[in-house]
Amino acid sequence: MNGSSFRLPLWISAVSAFAALLALAAWLWRHESEPTGRALAFGVTGLLMGLILLASRRPFFSVAAMIAATLAIFTIARLKRADEGMIFHAWDLVNILFAWNDLTQAIRVHWREWLACAIGGAAILAVLTLIARVERASIPRIAALVLSLAGAGVALFAALRLPERGHTQFFWDGLYVSGFYRSFGEAGQALRRGGLFELGAANGRALAGDFVCGTPRRPPHILLIHEESVTPPSVFPGLSYDRSLDPFFLSHDGVLHHLRVETYGGASWLTQFSVLAGVSARSFGSMSNFVQPFMRGRLKETVPQILAGCGYRNMMFTAWPKQFMGVARFYESIGVKEIFDQTAQGNVYENERDRFFFGNALREIERHLASSRQPLFQFIETMSAHWPYDVKYEPGLDVPGGAPGAHPEVHEYLRRLAMVKMDDDWLRAELKRRFPDEAFLIVRYGDHHPLATRALIGLPDDISVEDVHLPPDSPGFVTFYAVDGIGWRPPALPAPDIVDAAYLGAVLLNSARLPLPASWRERLDMMRDCDGRYWTCADHERILGFQRRLSDAGLVRAR
Repeated sequence: MNGSSFRLPLWISAVSAFAALLALAAWLWRHESEPTGRALAFGVTGLLMGLILLASRRPFFSVAAMIAATLAIFTIARLKRADEGMIFHAWDLVNILFAWNDLTQAIRVHWREWLACAIGGAAILAVLTLIARVERASIPRIAALVLSLAGAGVALFAALRLPERGHTQFFWDGLYVSGFYRSFGEAGQALRRGGLFELGAANGRALAGDFVCGTPRRPPHILLIHEESVTPPSVFPGLSYDRSLDPFFLSHDGVLHHLRVETYGGASWLTQFSVLAGVSARSFGSMSNFVQPFMRGRLKETVPQILAGCGYRNMMFTAWPKQFMGVARFYESIGVKEIFDQTAQGNVYENERDRFFFGNALREIERHLASSRQPLFQFIETMSAHWPYDVKYEPGLDVPGGAPGAHPEVHEYLRRLAMVKMDDDWLRAELKRRFPDEAFLIVRYGDHHPLATRALIGLPDDISVEDVHLPPDSPGFVTFYAVDGIGWRPPALPAPDIVDAAYLGAVLLNSARLPLPASWRERLDMMRDCDGRYWTCADHERILGFQRRLSDAGLVRAR
C-alpha cells in the first residue's frame, strides 16, 4: 500500500499524540529549572500547539510539530550558549533580518554545526510531512480553540508572576525554552522604541567626521584597572575599619572621587560597557543585560578605538576564558585586539591575587618596550575581592579586617581590601623600579558593590544578587574611580562628587591629554552640565538627543 493511500488508524493517532504529549511535558519539566519559567514554557507550548491544531486538526501532527519546534529552540540556545555564553533571544531573530553579516559570519565559523542543524531540520520536516499526510484524525476546532485559550491563560498567569529577570539569568542553561519565550517581551520593547537603545530628537551639531588624533607629544602608557567588587568602606557611615585603606581610593589630587555604576553585586560587563563605550547601559532598557553580545560590531569611537587611532597597542588581561559570555568577540570589536585570558595567563583560579594579573601585565610591558616605543593601553581585570565571603581568602595572611563584632562577610571583604591595596602598592613600586624612564597613567574603578555590603545598605543578609533591585540613586550603586600618574601629571579631575560610569572613558582620555573626537568633547560638556549624571541627567532630552546624534553619525548602530 503506497503512502498516498495509507491512513493512520484513529486509535494509533490518539495513542501516539498522547504519548508524545507526555514525553514533551516530561522533557520540559526536566530541562526547565525555574518553576515560574517552567509554567511559562508549558503555557506557551499549549498555546502554540493549540494554534497548530486549530489550523491542521491533526493531534499527532500538532504534538510532533511542537516537539520539533521545542527541540529546535533548545538546540539553538544550547549551541549559542556554548559559543557566546548567552542563550537564544528573540532579538537574534531581528538580527537575522537586519544584520545578515552577523549570520553569515556565524555560519562561516560554525559551518559544521549549521550543516548538522540543516540536515536534522530537513529530516524532521520530512517526518512531519509524512505524519500530516497519513494522519486521518480530525479534531473539532472548538477543542483546539479551548487548548489555545488554556495555554494562553497559563502563559499569562506565569508572565504576570515572573520576577524581574536577574542580570545573569539569560546565561543559565536551565532556561533555554522559557528564556526564549520570555525574551519576546524585551525584543518587542526594543522594536517599539526603534532599536536597542532609546533615541530622542537631535539637539546639537552633527558628530560625524573622521577623527585624526595627531598627538603632539608622546602620550603615557595607560593602565585601566577594573577593581572587581570594590567600593570604599568610607561610604558607609559608622563602619569601623582600618583607615590605612583610605589612600588606596584617592586620586593624584588627594581626593576620593565617586563613581555611579548601574549594577549591584555582579554583572561587571555593564560597567565595563559604559566605561569603554561612553553610553549608559540603562539606555538599553530591558535589553541592558545583553549590551556586549548585541552591540558587538556596532560601536565606533570607543575608548580602545580612539587609543588605537592615537597609536596605542591595546591589550586586555582577563581572569576568564575567552569564550566566557563571548567576551573576546566584544572587546575585539571595540579595538582590543590582544586578549590574555585564563589560558594565556595560566591562572588556576579566577580569583587569584591581583598581583598575579599585575605580574603578567608587567612582563608584557617589558617584552613590548624591548622592541617598541609604541604607547600601551592595558585593561586589567582583578578578581580577589569577588565573592564568596564565607571563605577566608589567603588564610595564612594576617591583614586587618573589620572591627570586633563586624558582620562576618564585611570582615572578610575588608581583609581582601587590605590585600588589594598591598598588591596595588606593589604594582606602583614595580612600575617605578622597572621602567624609570616611562610615563604611566593609572585609572582604577570599582565595577560594583560586593555582596558583603547587603546589610550595610539595608538589604537582607540572605538576599540573592539576582533579587536585588535598587533605585538609580541608591548608595548601592556608588563605588569609586581614581586617577594617578607615574612620571605623568594628569589634569584636574571633574568637579562633581559622583560621576556616572558612562563618563569615565572621557575622564581617562582627557587625563592622558589626548585630542578628543567631537563625541567625547560633548561627553565632557554633558558631565559638567549634568553634575556628573548621564541617564539621570535633569536635562534628559539632551542625553536622548546626544544618543540620536551618535546614531545618525554611525557611531552607535543599535539595530
